[in-house]
Amino acid sequence: MTGIDISQLIELMEAGRPFCAAVVVASDRPELPPGSRAAVTAGGTVEGGWPAALKAQLRAAALAALADGESRTAELSPGVRVFLDAVSPAAALLICGAGHIALPLARFARETGFSVTVLDDRPEFASPARFPGCAVIAGDFREQLRALPLGPSVYAVVITRGHEHDTECLEEILPKSTAYVGLIGSRRRVGFVLATLGREKGIPKKRLADVFTPIGVPTGGSSPEEIALAIAAELVCVRRRGAAAARALRSAR
Repeated sequence: MTGIDISQLIELMEAGRPFCAAVVVASDRPELPPGSRAAVTAGGTVEGGWPAALKAQLRAAALAALADGESRTAELSPGVRVFLDAVSPAAALLICGAGHIALPLARFARETGFSVTVLDDRPEFASPARFPGCAVIAGDFREQLRALPLGPSVYAVVITRGHEHDTECLEEILPKSTAYVGLIGSRRRVGFVLATLGREKGIPKKRLADVFTPIGVPTGGSSPEEIALAIAAELVCVRRRGAAAARALRSAR
């Protein structure tokens, strides 16, 4: 049988990242019999030893299925038909900081399919009444982040009120594998935070480079709602198309 086996598909599912599973349902090619499997990650990597001539077509069809989250059948070439199953694990958004941007961001994220947790050390801000439908935690950033289960399906947005809290949050988040980490702030503030994490906290440069900052797609908006919308759009892009596609949008800045 050509391609990957069931155990490899299970590993992809357990990793908690979106991918598209493909199985051949009809084929007139002896090198690609019915039942052959492949998987395409959100970043466009094709897992499985398929013929090179079909990989580009499979990639395009699979990414389209992931983009709208719908399974489908597709004709890759005359005589080759595949079933594409879009697998998107439940996405969880963690918002560190419950200020004025967090309010519309939590709402937009919930409306686009994220479960949302809001964390702040100020009980008057971290109030369930301010964030309906969200899990709300009032407590020390560092202590609470150590207790929270962070993994590959978690998207973390750091929008606290100061660089000290930004540093605390990222120091706890970055050693763990997450789908996304975004940091708000001026270039000076962001530069100071990232330099501190690398120099004093030992966070590897490669992991620091994973941080999306400036945060959000470059819409040019400046109001809390506009900034929140830009962040939400970036979260959706990473979820549907992968981090590389989201970073490509930043060239428009």
